[in-house]
Amino acid sequence: LQEPFEIVDDVFVPAGTYSGPEAQISFNTDLSKPLSFQTRLNVGEKFGGDRVRFTPTVAFRIGETFSSELSVVYTEFDLPVPGGDFSVALTRLRLSYSFSPKALLQAVGQYNDANETLSTNLRFSLLRTANSGLYVVYNEFDEQTPGALPAERQFVLKYNYLFDVFN
Repeated sequence: LQEPFEIVDDVFVPAGTYSGPEAQISFNTDLSKPLSFQTRLNVGEKFGGDRVRFTPTVAFRIGETFSSELSVVYTEFDLPVPGGDFSVALTRLRLSYSFSPKALLQAVGQYNDANETLSTNLRFSLLRTANSGLYVVYNEFDEQTPGALPAERQFVLKYNYLFDVFN
């Protein structure tokens, strides 16, 4: 890390080299079923201190057209800096609907409790081949509680075409 950065309000991780072990335990039910559950627990070192991350996820799908996923990433830090003992919860909802194998609408909503931000992403893709085609994307980032006026909005129109220069 070449420069210090603010990991949460008024808590700074100093510049330096960081390394350390991490262990992971995971469990999931049959992910091919309409309703599934998975969880992951990571325990280890981060930025010279300790980090524990717990991520439960519930997924629901209807055939190959609709899928949804609700997850919470709960992280506890104990860093050797002033204010370094803190926790953060990131809640995420993903929805996806396939009109056809090449036309897809996706929505993601995410709430961060540490800084009370809500972000949303809507994406429509019309694909020619894998990762090649038209993308229409709308992003919104709210710095306050849900219902507040958005702090940032983006509208992106992208066309991606892959070609082989050797053929």
